[in-house]
Amino acid sequence: MATTRRSFLAFPFAFPAALDQQGRVTRAEDRTAEGFSDALPGAPAMEMLTIPSGPLVLPNGRETIVSSFALGRYEVTVAQWNAAARLPKHRRALPPFSTGKESPFGWQPEQAVETVSFRDCLEFCARLSRLTGRAYRLPTDREWEYACRAGTRTAFWWGDRFAPALAVLPREGEAPKAPASTGYANPFGLYDIIGNVDEWVADADPKRNDFHLFRVSAAENDWLSEKFSRTGLGFRVAV
Repeated sequence: MATTRRSFLAFPFAFPAALDQQGRVTRAEDRTAEGFSDALPGAPAMEMLTIPSGPLVLPNGRETIVSSFALGRYEVTVAQWNAAARLPKHRRALPPFSTGKESPFGWQPEQAVETVSFRDCLEFCARLSRLTGRAYRLPTDREWEYACRAGTRTAFWWGDRFAPALAVLPREGEAPKAPASTGYANPFGLYDIIGNVDEWVADADPKRNDFHLFRVSAAENDWLSEKFSRTGLGFRVAV
């Protein structure tokens, strides 16, 4: 049963309208993206953006139309994960993350959560669905790529050359940054859709059903068993 009040909102974001040859932002525009938020007890709300329907070019060169859906404005944070871990269990326990001085890895509540398994992400979504009355889930691979590209066909949503100012790349052994740490979002208003943590998607390997995809960028993905995780692997939710 839904226990939260939903808000339909216009979320402001800074869009990098121009870059120099070194990938530095030389001009930014103030924009807004439509969406809604769902409250979480004791944690920042889940802020969801409405992704409009549109075409996605497949690897074979053909186009497919991706239907409209909602996607998390940010990657799920440690605080949001811990809030879900306190909710009633659906099928499995969710391990909470220690933060601050109690954390051996230096995790902070506002950072993107990492080292979470596919199965644990499904449990998070199930608890969130029961709390809010919405069908929270992981995005499909096509939805994720479409949202990442945001109508572009270049290697990155900002162009073909990597821009360090627009993607956080934590060093080995370094904890992920807080979402939106670069200060800029893609044309749909999504933060850290490239960089920070890699992100689970829903698709299963047709030859190994217990293996699922995770996304690094619009052009790079990999597989991992649903039972495991690794450093730097997190997620964002869809509806």
